[in-house]
Amino acid sequence: MTAIVTRVSLRAGMEEAFAGWQAALTRVACAAPGFVSIEVVPVAPQAPDWHVVQRFRTAAALDAWRRGEARAACLTTLQPLLHPDHPAAPDEAAPDFHALASVTEVIATRVEPGREQAFRVWAEAAQAAQARFPGYAGTLVQAPLPPRIPYWTALVRFATPGQLDAWLGSPERQALLRRADPAVATWTSRRLDGPFAGWFPEEPGAAPPAWKQTALVLLVLFPVVMLEIRFLSPLTAGLPPAVATFVGNAISVALVSWPLMRIAAAGLGWWLHPDPGRRRRIEIRGACVMLGLYAAELTIFTLLA
Repeated sequence: MTAIVTRVSLRAGMEEAFAGWQAALTRVACAAPGFVSIEVVPVAPQAPDWHVVQRFRTAAALDAWRRGEARAACLTTLQPLLHPDHPAAPDEAAPDFHALASVTEVIATRVEPGREQAFRVWAEAAQAAQARFPGYAGTLVQAPLPPRIPYWTALVRFATPGQLDAWLGSPERQALLRRADPAVATWTSRRLDGPFAGWFPEEPGAAPPAWKQTALVLLVLFPVVMLEIRFLSPLTAGLPPAVATFVGNAISVALVSWPLMRIAAAGLGWWLHPDPGRRRRIEIRGACVMLGLYAAELTIFTLLA
């Protein structure tokens, strides 16, 4: 599988038109030979910059898509939506966008043979509608990969669970579901949460990116483990290894879950949920603070060893 990313920077006020454009592009891409998936991802919440990732089974199929008339026509219609100072850049190799802060609904759809075109038209209308809802944070649409994956897969991302629920329960979506021909598709959906969702509540914003959550868990877990090695291990030395490990893990999980993660998340909330207007400065400052805290922990426990 091979992929490219097209970077888009919108002109102010073009959000509504871009919602329709990305839906049309998805419909066209889904019909291209070798199509695997298309993913539309914002650079940051409420930002005018977006990444459009196009994945195909082979380099030849991707090259045919890149040079094809259908994609060229879509890019032509995109031009009036772009910021005048940021025209469309050349395509690039696609990075991984799955660690972005968001809550995701996974929708698996089985399409009856011969009804693919009808499904693509319906899906275009659905995507255009959801892209206009507050909190929309991008979509991934993946074609079937038979025989292992015989259904279409869509990952619908919103900034918060509440905003995703607002879309899923909206009259607009209910009307779209009523329009779906039962002969075209049957579908199921389920919610994907962040890796440490219980430690990072929805408010005052979306859950932090997975890498920030992991970094914070490491920050609070490391000293707990080091203290257990120093003070708990001598007390459990006579126990069977499995029992001693279980006791240590139970204490670690309890301490990290409550109260350490709550304290750490509160103290570093400014970094976990940065102000969009000062994001770059806050991210740099937060990275320096985290590195400093890691260094302090390593220094302290090296001296205590």
